[in-house]
Amino acid sequence: GKGDLNCDGRVDFYDIDPLVLALSSPTDYQAANPRCNINAGDVNGDGRLDFFDIDPFVEQLGTVEP
Repeated sequence: GKGDLNCDGRVDFYDIDPLVLALSSPTDYQAANPRCNINAGDVNGDGRLDFFDIDPFVEQLGTVEP
C-alpha cells in the first residue's frame, strides 16, 4: 500500500529509510528492494514520487501505534 516502502505490509518507522532512498536514488531503492513497488512512495497520489510525498507519509506515521 501507499507508504509501505519496505513491503512488510505495514506503514511504520521502518519505511522511513526506504522512502529516503527511493527519493534520493530510485535505482538503488529498486536494487535493495527488488520485490517492492517504488510507486508505493507516491503517498499523495499525484502520480510522482517526490518531496511532496513526505508530509503525507509523516501523517500516516502519526497513526501508527508504537
